[in-house]
Amino acid sequence: MSRDADKDIISVITDDAVATRGDGSKQIKQLKVEELAININLFIEQIGGILEKTPEKLGKFYFEELEVHAEITGKGTIALFGTGGELGAAGGLRFLFRRSLTSDEGK
Repeated sequence: MSRDADKDIISVITDDAVATRGDGSKQIKQLKVEELAININLFIEQIGGILEKTPEKLGKFYFEELEVHAEITGKGTIALFGTGGELGAAGGLRFLFRRSLTSDEGK
């Protein structure tokens, strides 16, 4: 594989049911960088839609940031970590969304 071709592919370690060998072992999947970039952008847009609907204030508290943990599936899609996920998941993606300050709040 040429060096230029290497730039177009990224390796992802996965334990997806689709990608595993049936014994729970992990596999390395080769994903196209462009496809992964599209999926990450879609995920960010979806989370952005959720954040647009969140209140700025919750009772006496201000909602300033949201931290989201996600993983890359064997097919290259981005999935949120749910409460039923495996403990000890060591990889994945971390997204931190911080509410921007208005000009009055920043002073």
